[in-house]
Amino acid sequence: MKRCLRFSRLFKYYLVLCLVFPLPLLSQVRAIKAKKIYTISHGVIENGVILIKDGKIEDLGAGIPIPWNAEVVDYSQKIIMPGLIEAHAARGYDLANESNPLTPFVTVLDNLDPSHDSIQMALRNGVTTMNIMPGNVTIFGGKGALIKTAGLVVGDMLLLPNSGMKISVAGTPMQTRMGVMAQLRRYFNETRDYLEKKEKAAPAEGKDKMVSTPGSFRSPESVKYEAVADLLKGRYRAFVYCPTASDVVHAQELGERNNYQSVFLLGPESYKAVDFISQKKLKIILDPELEYFERDPVSEEFKKISVAKAFFDKGIEFALQSDPEKIQARSLLYQAMKAVGSGVSPEVALKSITLIPAQVLDIETIVGSLDKGKIANLIVLDDEPLTLSGKIEYVLIEGKVVYDRTKDEELKDLTNPKISQHP
Repeated sequence: MKRCLRFSRLFKYYLVLCLVFPLPLLSQVRAIKAKKIYTISHGVIENGVILIKDGKIEDLGAGIPIPWNAEVVDYSQKIIMPGLIEAHAARGYDLANESNPLTPFVTVLDNLDPSHDSIQMALRNGVTTMNIMPGNVTIFGGKGALIKTAGLVVGDMLLLPNSGMKISVAGTPMQTRMGVMAQLRRYFNETRDYLEKKEKAAPAEGKDKMVSTPGSFRSPESVKYEAVADLLKGRYRAFVYCPTASDVVHAQELGERNNYQSVFLLGPESYKAVDFISQKKLKIILDPELEYFERDPVSEEFKKISVAKAFFDKGIEFALQSDPEKIQARSLLYQAMKAVGSGVSPEVALKSITLIPAQVLDIETIVGSLDKGKIANLIVLDDEPLTLSGKIEYVLIEGKVVYDRTKDEELKDLTNPKISQHP
């Protein structure tokens, strides 16, 4: 009898705990219904469901069973695709570059503003992951950072503090290509000399540690060289701006000579290096200007070059980037539409703003497509993604709604006809 009473009391306590603290005892799953799911990696799912648990995709498909305890979100009249990825973005801070063109030791984290208009605009346009980098008018511009586009402070947004080193072979307007290449070669040579001297003086157990940390800045010499030393040690890769075709060749040779990996940011004229880029299998990001006009040397007439189509025809994968300062290039989805308009297939165009930039950044195992185990970064549209009528209604990061078009007060002001009317 005593055992029965004791069991009865324990059972009552258990029921009380279930009522008072239900969340820890139940698995929290969200089931999102959609009219279409563009997975990017394995086609389109009609009338599908995405199951999200702990911020990741647990399962997805058509007709998959929905758990009894799932929170069901009905987007059954909407289109869902992965969150967009900006593989290079020189924005989110007050100035794109320091006045000194040789500043490899700076980091965008010291200047990044989570409330910056350009980051808010990126989120509104469906970007969930951004690689924030210094601008192109530099030689060694400094280190970038990989962020998600939602968060009150930098720490909430940060995914990777050292996403790459910005280099430009174009340099500043006051420098020639010869001068820029000479300075780059000299800096790399001096860095190797510095490393050799440091390794002779340092104990063996410390040689494999990351060297460009705040605590390592003990001398002007260490400030000058340690960030580039980490590039040479393979801690991160270089993002190299190449406005012309010949710049691509020189930048690739410089990388091979110094044994570091590069991503190439191509100016429109760089399309002339398609054969070299294809041969070397380079990772590339196209300039926001996808149409390039050049003068024929004989007829002196201008002809239009569709840059994305030139690479597509050679079977070269590319990532697209946007530019908030230019209306015709402000949105990644619109950039993809322009690529399709020039002859690029819709499948490749969508990959160029999702999976390919994820591959460029080496994060394709966690984002870039809708697959089991990946982070649940999604955008919800009211129409097909490559149509002008399609509007982004919701953006989800790690399964949580971080943007709702109906609550976007700034967008309401921009589209309010009374405000836009002149008095």
